[in-house]
Amino acid sequence: MNSADKIALLNFTTRWIEQFKYAPQSEELHTIPSPCILKTDHLTVFWQPFLLEPPRDLSIVEQVIGIILHPSTHIFYGTQYAGNMTAKFTDTHLTLIQAWNDDDFSTLEQNLIAHLSQQKRLKRTPTIFIASTDDSTKIISLNNLTGEIVKEDLITGELTTLTNDLISFFNQLTVFQ
Repeated sequence: MNSADKIALLNFTTRWIEQFKYAPQSEELHTIPSPCILKTDHLTVFWQPFLLEPPRDLSIVEQVIGIILHPSTHIFYGTQYAGNMTAKFTDTHLTLIQAWNDDDFSTLEQNLIAHLSQQKRLKRTPTIFIASTDDSTKIISLNNLTGEIVKEDLITGELTTLTNDLISFFNQLTVFQ
């Protein structure tokens, strides 16, 4: 397991959390249980990332799809539970996808299986989505073959390389609320 990927994720998370006076808050997540919750105030939940010890992995996805996932994928999704975090990569506004609790992690696994199955059916490069963008036809993904972070066009399957790896991606992200 690449500890540099984990450190890059945790460093970005720390930078992101530091922009809040107390903690990030969410109205959408206030009714959903999570080890991330610090407190609930009316219709708002205040949260902090919850470090998963031991880390989770996506071996179920690997077994169902029949491929080995890039090690960075396991680190990205298996290190922590958190709310989704907004950021900016050059001129692209994005929201990093994070699991909120065990149920959300299971849903994430199912969504990854569906995504990878569709790519296999279309004979496309296998990718693991890690962030949404303001453009509903484009996502930020990890190229499972190379470990590169790419902008993926969901319609054409075109992949545009953003960085060589997850570490470079996190280091170039701008905190954005």
